[in-house]
Amino acid sequence: MAKRDRLDVDSFFSEVDQSQEVYNLRERLKALEAELDQQVGREQTLVADIEQLRLDTNRTNGQQLQNQISQLREHLKQNQGTFHYRVEDIYPNREQPRKSFVEAVEAMTLSLQQEGQLDPVILFEDGMLFDGECRWRAAQQLGWESLEAVFTTKPDDSSLLRRRAYLTSLHRRSLNALDKAETLVAIACDAVPGLLPEEVPRLVNRVLTRLKRRKQSLGERLHLQSPQEQQAILAQLAIEGDEAQVLAVFLGLQEHPASLSRNIFPSLNLADDLKAAVRESALGCPQAMLINRLSASELGISQRQALKLRQKAVKEVVSQNLSTTQTQAWVAQQKQKHIESVEVAHSVPRDRQVERLLTTVKKLDLTATGASTEQLQDLQQALEAMLMQVKQRLQ
Repeated sequence: MAKRDRLDVDSFFSEVDQSQEVYNLRERLKALEAELDQQVGREQTLVADIEQLRLDTNRTNGQQLQNQISQLREHLKQNQGTFHYRVEDIYPNREQPRKSFVEAVEAMTLSLQQEGQLDPVILFEDGMLFDGECRWRAAQQLGWESLEAVFTTKPDDSSLLRRRAYLTSLHRRSLNALDKAETLVAIACDAVPGLLPEEVPRLVNRVLTRLKRRKQSLGERLHLQSPQEQQAILAQLAIEGDEAQVLAVFLGLQEHPASLSRNIFPSLNLADDLKAAVRESALGCPQAMLINRLSASELGISQRQALKLRQKAVKEVVSQNLSTTQTQAWVAQQKQKHIESVEVAHSVPRDRQVERLLTTVKKLDLTATGASTEQLQDLQQALEAMLMQVKQRLQ
């Protein structure tokens, strides 16, 4: 949908005779322009109200947010009508914090098949989704060519768009810890120029550790207090600079830094295969954190073996719908099996020469070496020759 630009009335009539009819047209166009401004202003007020509802969890709940979004949708329908917009021309908001859609899209697909599209999606004027990503994804799966849509104005500031997307998703749909962590880190980096994503959890942990050492605390309800009170507490605790900025961002989103450090940010340390399982296989983040303990370093096995074991764990947890407690027991059982197998292996006499070679190979880091191409080729030939001997011994 084309952007609704203001009308330049004076230019439009610059070369037209000022007859009474033209004068009336001029006044009518001015009135329409004023009405359009009011409508756009109302849309932006509604969008801002949605954000405010997310910021004030003491006075709102998920149903109130749903009502506010419905009000925005109805306002847009009444003032501009609905449009059939090509599914292939719609694209998701890249700042959308939610990356896990499997179960929600399955439910929406069934709903679209049985009931059809009940509510139009809300798009920005360039086709980006503001609300309705599950409907769009479900429509793609069903092979629909178009969806009913209404349009609202897109914010110019990408950091504002990211924040609004987070707030819209926060209570309306339960974000998993991984989606939440990645989005919060991105919001913090928007607020503090030059701050690297990996530094955000470390910064929060550093502040909390320092306060604990001093026997101080942020207080359990700091995230529910006013911005003025939050700033006063941070100043009182001598939290300044980037640390104060990052904590203020999270507190402004009504997220307690201690809770984030304990329950949310650890999900950023998940192995890549487990992150994919959370988003594509409906694996719960608490279960993923437990399975993450099946690492090569912790079990003393190869990366490939650890990956296979984690894949086995994901399949077991998802197919059996294991709870956190059940997953913890399953992981503990697997770890015990590997510990026992290692102990048995170590009970067998081992050749010292082979042990030294194993140690050397495991410690060798070719990414940090300045070896020449000729040296690397010699190493490849030597290893291939040795691998051939190993295969012969194992046959």
